[in-house]
Order: sequence, then C-alpha cells, then structure tokens
Amino acid sequence: MNAIDLSLNGAAPEPEVLARFPTTANQRHIWQQMDNPIARDALNASFRRRLEGSISDGAVTKALQGLVDRHEILRTRFRMQDDGRLEQEVLRKLAFKPDVVDLRHLPSPQRDAELDRLGVTEARKHFAVADGIAPLFRVLLVRLAADLAYVHFTFHQLVIDGWSVDLLSQEFGRLAAAADGGAPADLAPVEMQFGDYALWQNDVLASGALDAQRDYWRGQLAGLPHFGITPDRPGPRTDCEGQIRSVLLPKSLTTAFEHLAHANRHTLFSLTTAAAAAALHLVSGAGEVVLGTQTAGREDPDAEHIVGQLLNTVVLRLPVMPADNFLTFAERVRGVTLEATQNQLLPFAEVARLAGAAEGRPLYKVNLVVQHTYISTGRDADRQFGAFRVASAPGHSAGALWDLSLFMVGREEGWRISCEGASALYDSATIDALLAVWRKVMEGAVAHPQALLAELAVLEPHERRPASPAPETAPQKSKPVPPRARVNPRLEALRQRIIPLRAEGDGVPIMAINNASLLYPVARAIEGGHPFYDIQFCPSPVRMALPLRHFSDHARDAVEMIRLARPHGPYVLFGLCIFGAIALEAARILRSEGEDVPLVVLVDTYRPGFRENMSFLDRHIRAWQVRGRSFNALRQRVASGELTMAQWIDNYRLARRLHISAMLRQLGITSLGEVHDPLQDNNRWFPEEVLRPSQARFDLEPYPGDVLFFRNMEMRPGRLFPPDFGWTGHIEGRFDRIEVPGSHDTIFRPEGAAVMGPAIRQRLEALGF
Repeated sequence: MNAIDLSLNGAAPEPEVLARFPTTANQRHIWQQMDNPIARDALNASFRRRLEGSISDGAVTKALQGLVDRHEILRTRFRMQDDGRLEQEVLRKLAFKPDVVDLRHLPSPQRDAELDRLGVTEARKHFAVADGIAPLFRVLLVRLAADLAYVHFTFHQLVIDGWSVDLLSQEFGRLAAAADGGAPADLAPVEMQFGDYALWQNDVLASGALDAQRDYWRGQLAGLPHFGITPDRPGPRTDCEGQIRSVLLPKSLTTAFEHLAHANRHTLFSLTTAAAAAALHLVSGAGEVVLGTQTAGREDPDAEHIVGQLLNTVVLRLPVMPADNFLTFAERVRGVTLEATQNQLLPFAEVARLAGAAEGRPLYKVNLVVQHTYISTGRDADRQFGAFRVASAPGHSAGALWDLSLFMVGREEGWRISCEGASALYDSATIDALLAVWRKVMEGAVAHPQALLAELAVLEPHERRPASPAPETAPQKSKPVPPRARVNPRLEALRQRIIPLRAEGDGVPIMAINNASLLYPVARAIEGGHPFYDIQFCPSPVRMALPLRHFSDHARDAVEMIRLARPHGPYVLFGLCIFGAIALEAARILRSEGEDVPLVVLVDTYRPGFRENMSFLDRHIRAWQVRGRSFNALRQRVASGELTMAQWIDNYRLARRLHISAMLRQLGITSLGEVHDPLQDNNRWFPEEVLRPSQARFDLEPYPGDVLFFRNMEMRPGRLFPPDFGWTGHIEGRFDRIEVPGSHDTIFRPEGAAVMGPAIRQRLEALGF
C-alpha cells in the first residue's frame, strides 16, 4: 500500500538495497570530517579526461552506466544507524546519465574560459551525503568540437581514490569504444567489490593482527613536533580556499635527477621526498620535518582491481642532522619511508587516534604527493580506444585540505612541481618562493649530491621563513616530566630475527641470510673463532601477501639487519640459493658505504638474469629437466618415509592450485598422510612468491670482490646447468668453485658441512682474517 501511495503522489519508490556493509575506518574518519567546515568543502575528488576523435554522447552514457553496473561502490549510499554505526548500502540498480554542455558555438577564448569555469564549479559542488543519496559521483561532458570533448568526473572521497581513477578511466575507454562499435566490451568480471574489502578490514582490525603496527605508530608519533611554514597571516583558517602555483622543470634536470635515484638505489618517491623535505628544512630552519603522504593501500593483488576508498595516509618524521649531505639525508628519508610503508595497513584514522590528535586539529600540516605513474614505470595513461583517444588533463582542486600540499607530477610535457596553499594563510609569492627552493635543491642534488644540506641551495632573503610556532596551550601546573627514550618497535622486532648460531670469537663475523635451522653444522665446522649470525630474512612464519619491491630494496633490508647485529665491518656474507643473490647485493651496498667485505659465500646460487634471459625454448627445456630431477628426488624421500604422499603431490604448483591431494582424500581413493601447505616448509613461500618476482626484474652489476662458490654434486652439469651457475665474468675478484656432497636440499648436512667449513676457514686465513 505504501508503494502505491508513493506512486500516486508522484514520489519515486524507495530503491531496492542489494547489500549492506560496514564502513572502513577511513570512511568513518571522512564522515566525521564533514562536520569540519574546512575539510567538508574539500572532500570532493575531481579529475578530467580529454576525448580526442570520434565518440558519441550515447556511447559515453552507455560506458558510464556500464561502470555503475560493474562497481557496487558507484551505486552506494551511506546511512547512520540508530546505534551510531555508519553503514554503506549498495543499491541493486541505479540509472545514470551525465550532464552535457555544448560549447562549440563559442569563440576559442570564451570557450576555454567557460570550460575552466565549469570545471571549478563541478569540483566544488557539494554532495548531499548525509541525506543518504546515491550515487556520490557526477559526470559532466563538455563538447568543444566535433572531435574534441572533455569529461569531468567528480566523486566524494567516501567512494574513490587515485588508483580507482586510473581503473575507471581505462574501463570507461573500453566500454565507450565497445558501445560505439556495437559490440560488448571485453572486460573481466569484478571478483571483489569494495564491500568485501570493508568486511575484511574490519575483521583484521578486530583480530589483533595489526597490534605490531599499532605499537610502531604509537612509538613513532610520540612527542610529534609541530611543523609548518610560518604563514603570511596567522589565521585561523575558516574555509578551504586555496591557490595552486606550479613550475615546469626542464627535462635535463628531471632526467639527471632520475639517474641520481637509480645510481644510488633510490625509488623516485624516496629521493623526491628527500628533496622536498630538504627544501622545507632550508626554508623553515626546523630540525625535524613532518610530512603526510598517501599510499595505495593495495598490497594484496586481489585489491588491485577494486574501485573504492582504499587509499591510506602515513606520517613521515624526517630529522635533519647538522652534518647531513644530501645523499646521507636521502638515505635516512628512505629508511623512514620504508618503515612507514611496511606499517601502512593500519588505517590513518586509527593512527591519528593513537597519536592523540586533538579534535579538529590535523596531525600534520604539509602533505606530499609524488605521482610518477606516467614518468618511468611504463604505464601509459593516454590510450587509443577505437576511433577516439582518452588523454589525461589537469583537474580542478575542490579546495585546500592541508595548509600546504606539495605535488610532483609527471605528464607528457615533463615533470611539474606544484604547491597548493591555503589562501587564508599564504600569499602566492610565499608559495612561489617555496617552489623555487625545491627546484634549487633538486639542481644542487644533481650537481653536488655530497654537498651539505646547508650548502645545497643558496636562498634569497625572501625565501627564508621560520617554522610556524606551536599553538598556544594552557600553562602547565605540574612539573614537566622529562621525555623517555624512544624505542622503535620495528627495530626491536628486527633484532629478534638475528640469531647468533655462534656468538663467541674475535674473528671476522659471518652473516648468513636465512636458513637458520640448516646452518648449525656449517657454523660449527668453520671454527677459527668466527662468530656466525643468521639473519632471519623472512618477515613472518605465516604465509602472507606482500607488495612487489625492487630486489635491491630487499638487499637494503638485509644491510639494515646486518648493521643491527654488528654496526661496522669487516663482514663475511653467506647465502643459499636466491638468498645468495641477496647477500651479494648487500655486500655491494656495504662496500659502497665504506665497509670491508672480504668474502661472499654463495651456495647453489644462480646469477640473477641467467635463467630469465634464456630463450623461450631453453627456459622450458630447462624447466622440464628440473621437474624430472625433482620428481626422482621427491619419490626417494617418499619411499624413505621422509615425506608423505600429500607433501609430494603438493610440491607441484598445478597440484596445489587444483587441490588434488585434498580431492583424493575426500574421494577416499588413498590415504595421503597429513595435508599441509608445502610453501610453509622453511618459509618457502617468501623466496618463491616475494623474492623471485623481484629478482626477475633485477639488472645485476659485476661484483668487484672475492666470492667462494659451493655447488651440490647431484646437480649434473650441462648446457643449461653450467657448473659456475652463470657467475663467470660477473665476479671481478677471485672466484673459487667447490663441489659439495649432497643435493640442493641436503647440502648442509654433516658431510657437506665438513667440506664447506674448512674451505671457508682456509680462505679467510689466506685473506689475513
């Protein structure tokens, strides 16, 4: 009866709700910000795409409806429940059409001005979020010519992040091209929706799995200093009005800066962050720079195709020492950013709560975004779809969420550094001066990377601006308590993974990467007073999804743990299989930092790139030969009772994927013994799923030091299995090869250790250690 009455009164019927989900921690944080007049007006996310070529309005509409049908978050509304819980409701169906404006009748100057005005208006128009409306996005299609149009997308931040923008842009192009061509788009089904992610995150937060990250952020942000650039007007801010100033950098500078990053094993993000922080330090004179920056929040590969608000924020505390040169400071910045990203799963909303951020007062005032998607990663943001091309175009800001927002963005015309400053606080001249210093720092870093920060850039008087004072607080009635020494939970956790297999002795210490349970016989057999440490390199005894990182970044992790065990060399590094490659790259890093690494010991380690650079045919022939040898070795271990039948079957990737052992057990065909995950054995999942994919992309440089190489006797040599494992010509120092009894899996047993131990001891004696 109610539905009939609504229809008779001309009111639209209540849409059908498909599903209800909890909100994520950061969505709840965004909702709370809507009560803050400054943040509320800046919670839109707006972006533009330029359409070049032949594309109809109807195809654009069909493509947008296709996006709404595919992604549940685009037809989601938010409702506050009576018990105070914020829920998101996914509507079963939602019809969507863009607004269309035709400017083809206007002359060029007026047309461009109107296009810009429309973009600003769209970016800043509010959504009635609290009224429970859906969708929380809108689209404006602006026609400029028969073969040129702009599409303005505006979302509320509750439903979008930057990664999602790229996903939607690519899918929009494919859907529109298919609609214009009268054919269905070839898009894979969406396997995981944002609601699934929200359920997962709430379960993880309630489970205690992130307690270590809570400890890290609680310690990292204890006593967080107030940092900011002194404003031209003291404020306080009452609106989100901002102004963006930009500088297009010459390509010669950006190319040289990128080469500097590569030569010093930095990511572009870490080196750019160091340059921006150095500029803020020089302008303000502050001894510690505090920045916020955003991470994608998509460490799990399953999350890469989700459209929604997965983005997270981390806070970087970057101390500056008087004797810092640029590369020294950049290395410290790299360490801080690495720690932060390794603890990025804890939502920023909870980080702010742990840090005791006052209500209405932000945890930090300066934000940094390095958007290098289009610079050197090979991803192409501008693509041809059928008869038209989708090209990226600068969007319009919804307002200044922070006092200062720094951007480094790469586009077709080159890198552009930009800064958005709150108009209530900063004049354009102040923002321009900060950008000028940022550029000077990059130029100085390229020309003289070893120069002290104080000498890196010569500042004009108007470019210096002391850090803003901390906000006034009520006077303390009690005697201040002296601060306690800070303990870094992450470093303490790393120390727990350093196992002294033999701590006594005054000889050069031997640092083995991983495999502690296997190395006791070798540690005992070396003798000669050499301490033997095992660096438990795998971060967790439980299989987990980890982001793909550069191989040299893994090696730098090893260096950090080695220095925790022994701050300075000399060191002997030791590694089996892929961990040998980690040890060799760690040795290169230590040598570049002035440490003495007289010897690296490799055991059954193939040179990175040796197998990857084989021809397609050779790779597959070699793989079949490896499988044949593995089959026989595993069969013998099953026959001896060392392995169960289930463990044998589950050693093969295809069998694991098809769950064959479990299937045979359920069918009652055979009793296979205990079913388990073979990748858990000796943490095999870590080299297989984390290190090998990063090594495949690693371009190894020749190593200038001495290497002692052990290979198992059961590995029969051949064209595809050279006895030197591909190292000849890549080791510039002395390279000794020794065969050891046993197979790859049994090489450290007593008979193998009896060969390796004396050989290592004799080699060190010959080197004078």
